[in-house]
Amino acid sequence: MIRLAVILVLCVPAIAAANTCSVSGTAYGYHGQPLRAAVVRLTDTHTQSTAFLVTNASAGFAFADLAPGTRYRVDLLSAPTAVTGSRLPTRSIVGMSPAFTCVAGNTARADVRAQVY
Repeated sequence: MIRLAVILVLCVPAIAAANTCSVSGTAYGYHGQPLRAAVVRLTDTHTQSTAFLVTNASAGFAFADLAPGTRYRVDLLSAPTAVTGSRLPTRSIVGMSPAFTCVAGNTARADVRAQVY
């Protein structure tokens, strides 16, 4: 009985990983340079729910434990800027990936590059 419990405990993370997917990529500037500490946004194109990350020292990012079969898009956001008459800094989309579907148990690759300068 204890052996069965140990096997179940060890298998649950593997089963859960097969029921999710992940997205990873690299953020690039307009001239192709890697963008460290850039903000990327992952958007579910159906529900419009979002998640945000800051790229690491290699300009990489990775979103994990996502719903498989869902269409996503990755956006590269600008640095915060002040808008006249507002105290809230805003960001603009400066680059975006094409929409893609995340497959269960897999990692989708979605590099994003700034399109405006």
